[in-house]
Amino acid sequence: MMFEFPNRLVLSAMAGINDAEFCRRHPAGLLILGGFNADETSNEAAKKAVRRGRKEFVYDEPLKGIETETKSLSKSLKEKLAVNVRSKSIEGYINAAEIVKKYSGIIEINAHCRQPEFLEIKCGQWLIFHPDKLTEIVKEVSAMDVPVSVKLRGGLEVNYVDIIRELKKAGCDMIHLDAMIEGGGCDLNLISGLSSEAFLIGNNSVVDIESAERMLNAGAKMVSAARAVLKDYQFFKKLLSSSILRKPIRLDSGQ
Repeated sequence: MMFEFPNRLVLSAMAGINDAEFCRRHPAGLLILGGFNADETSNEAAKKAVRRGRKEFVYDEPLKGIETETKSLSKSLKEKLAVNVRSKSIEGYINAAEIVKKYSGIIEINAHCRQPEFLEIKCGQWLIFHPDKLTEIVKEVSAMDVPVSVKLRGGLEVNYVDIIRELKKAGCDMIHLDAMIEGGGCDLNLISGLSSEAFLIGNNSVVDIESAERMLNAGAKMVSAARAVLKDYQFFKKLLSSSILRKPIRLDSGQ
């Protein structure tokens, strides 16, 4: 399966914010819905997070909520879409992948969220420290013939090269890397060191054209931003004035 992204920009998932209405306002080449919770256990964890003040997507029927938003965004969409999901169970990821496949999207496995409610149920960032479980999820989901991305958090004491290589063997097509440095900043050396291992989306500290271009120059194929668009809804439109950032790029899924 081949994906042609119309530009190098990605709207990164923001729980409780990135629904279809929000995503379609932004001209990024890849729009990521969610993060959504794909089973009852993760949905209950989201409810707990909401009670302490976090924004989360909470639905009476989680999978129906995911389908409603995915279907809505898929209508007349020139850009590509992805759906970022968390789940306690592998079945949750599989069920979400069935929905995403129906609308020709990419499923993004969330191995990034570090909120305690989700770490307690063994999803989000917990998966980075348990790569066998993460690899198992990717293997099961990719077997459904749907493109798979994995959102990883950088700055942790793990072997990212080994993790990414195993994820690719399991069928992962893209790595979305938050190259955070604890205390602030982006680890461009990590981006550079991993750029040859996978089709890499670089994330963290993308706040203007210069920082976005630095991410590409470090080796990322695409660059993502999230909070920056909350400050300026014209953020991606401004970045598209860069000839590098508006250049299309192709992903051949399964290679």
